[in-house]
Order: sequence, then structure tokens, then C-alpha cells
Amino acid sequence: MFFATAEKFVEFFDFKEVVDKVVIDLYQAHFWDITAVAALDKVVIKFRREGTQVELVGLNEASATIVDRFAVHDDPDAVAKLMGH
Repeated sequence: MFFATAEKFVEFFDFKEVVDKVVIDLYQAHFWDITAVAALDKVVIKFRREGTQVELVGLNEASATIVDRFAVHDDPDAVAKLMGH
């Protein structure tokens, strides 16, 4: 995933459906840039805001490195700033 596909990734999900848990399987995905990581953040934060538990599975080592370094979805302070709190 990179900047050109990031918005399509976000559009793939139905945030209106009420579910308890979502598992996002990233086994066949590779995150190339910060825009892709931001798209993942957006998806995870939107689900969590609705009370949905989110589990990410299957990240390859290179993608996990960029996600760990730049993602904010697991940082409560960063999420609060994004949400304007």
C-alpha cells in the first residue's frame, strides 16, 4: 500500500455496520510510505471510536517496522490530538 492506494483501503470498510471485533488481515499487503500508515491509522481509529475491537494480523517485517515507527493508532495521546481533544 502506498499513497495512490491509501484512500481505496479506507473506502473498503463499512464503518456504519456495528460489530464487536474486526480482524484486518494484512498478510498480502506491504506498507510503503507514511500515507499508507496514516490510512491504516484512520481505519483503526474509526472502528475504535465506535467501540469496535481491532486486531491487525499478518504484517510482514518491513511493514511492521514502518507501522511501528509512524502509526499513532496505539498512542492515546496522539489519537486525542487527532480527534481534537
